Amino acid sequence: MSTTGQRTRGAFLRSATVVAVAMAIMNVAAYGFTLIGSRRLMPEQFGAITALLGLLLIGNVASLGLQATGARRLATHTGEGAASLADAMLKAGRRAAAGLTVVCLVLTPLFMWLLHIDSIVAIVLLAPTLGCLTLMGSQLGVLQGSHRWTELAAVYTTSGLGRLVLGGGALLVHPSLDWAVIGLALGSVVPALLGQLLLRGSSGATGAQVKEVVRETMHGTHTLLAFFALANADVLFARALLDEKDSGYYAAGLIVAKACLFLPQFVIVLVFPSLANSPGDTVRLRRAVLAVAGLGVCAVAGTLILPDLVVAVIGGKAKYAELGPYTWLFAIAGSAYAVLQMVVYAAIAQQEKRAALAIWLGLVVLAVAAGIVLGTDTATGLNGVKVLVAITSTCALLLSAGLATGLHRQASN
Repeated sequence: MSTTGQRTRGAFLRSATVVAVAMAIMNVAAYGFTLIGSRRLMPEQFGAITALLGLLLIGNVASLGLQATGARRLATHTGEGAASLADAMLKAGRRAAAGLTVVCLVLTPLFMWLLHIDSIVAIVLLAPTLGCLTLMGSQLGVLQGSHRWTELAAVYTTSGLGRLVLGGGALLVHPSLDWAVIGLALGSVVPALLGQLLLRGSSGATGAQVKEVVRETMHGTHTLLAFFALANADVLFARALLDEKDSGYYAAGLIVAKACLFLPQFVIVLVFPSLANSPGDTVRLRRAVLAVAGLGVCAVAGTLILPDLVVAVIGGKAKYAELGPYTWLFAIAGSAYAVLQMVVYAAIAQQEKRAALAIWLGLVVLAVAAGIVLGTDTATGLNGVKVLVAITSTCALLLSAGLATGLHRQASN
């Protein structure tokens, strides 16, 4: 290998390490907040904060869409005008943040009714929290597309630590739903302020540039919304089609699945700009998928070797001992969705407009299959849990193969 190649490889590995560590800190901190909540709050209040986090997860799709758009546009930009393009991204982020904040405030009564939450403070603070997360998404997109990995890592780190220190700290001081949401809201402000500081030199965007960003963001957001709807639908099927005990087992197992889904996200963050800059590069995509799958294999092996430890982490042996022998199935499911997520981002990078439709169709197939197998009591109890997680894994892998094949054909034409 040439000296230049060695330097490039070394720089990439250093960037990968920095981003991987930052995202690991962010995800561990997020789980830390959840664990503190599960231990400090009463079950009713923990259910409420979990529901609010679910709403944030859905609303955060706009943030991810902004990030993907910013990363793609900056990565493919050539010549002068990077500052104005970054400014267009930030302005679009501010507009989206303001819009989502207003929508959330308007929907406050509906959220209170749907989620059975009486605290108006908790529901109202959801709006500025989501606004800050949306603003952060536009900032992350600029940093990612510009390959400013250290600054990107700093924003990711403060995002996780803000949630853990301020949100978890609020729960330790006063274990209540209101205090938990106040801590979450304050925690979301910190990374947004840091991102604003890091990108303060961006300026000069035209109205046309901002409109282009918004238009592309809507397409990317739709694709990601389809993915997250698919990735989170199984918990709804479990709740509707299994009894309360078994749906509880499934919810606990999903902690493992989500950990395996988020584990390889740093690969997506690092590879996405190069995929956008080289659309149709199937070799690069194949390597990225293999990297994500390799991390998944390691996770599955860990659950097979240390099932008791996994059960202790997700909720304790006393409650979930029966789930121990099957945690590896959830690791497979989470890893399968991680592979699908990689392919979905490749589709966004390649501006594949049919990806969202394919994912929505996959969701319909998943719903029909779950309804037939579980709704007719073909599989019940823990068998039902195992069958549902197997169905979701299969659906994710088939969709990954189908989308990847479509991207390859599009690149060949």
